[in-house]
Amino acid sequence: MKVKSILFGALVASIFSTPALANFGTTTQDLPLLERGVSSTQLLAQGQSKRFNINIQQATTLKIASEHFPGFTSTGNRISAVLYNEAGQQVAEASSPRGHFELVRQLQPGNYQLEVTGRSRGGSDDNRYYELHVAY
Repeated sequence: MKVKSILFGALVASIFSTPALANFGTTTQDLPLLERGVSSTQLLAQGQSKRFNINIQQATTLKIASEHFPGFTSTGNRISAVLYNEAGQQVAEASSPRGHFELVRQLQPGNYQLEVTGRSRGGSDDNRYYELHVAY
């Protein structure tokens, strides 16, 4: 009986110690990591958001810019980004009705999440693709 009590206590403790961000409804391990350089190609999903983890190791200026492929117009593509800290608080945002946002923010070390949302008005699917350029 004592062994069962210990196991139950360990199980409950492990549940409460699992790192999760309640404000985001997902754990940070489930999100793709956004690192320096150019991200993989993303698709504006008509209002559905895409989230990324960003791990900052030292105080720095984070700069993230969205870019569409050369030769394709981004006119009519509304894209926005919101940066959240570990507590789920918004620390920066940027948006553009022309498809090219630029977010610049001085950050302290920590884990952050970037949420990108967008809509495309007409045109081909080709003009809905974008990449994120990340520097810090």
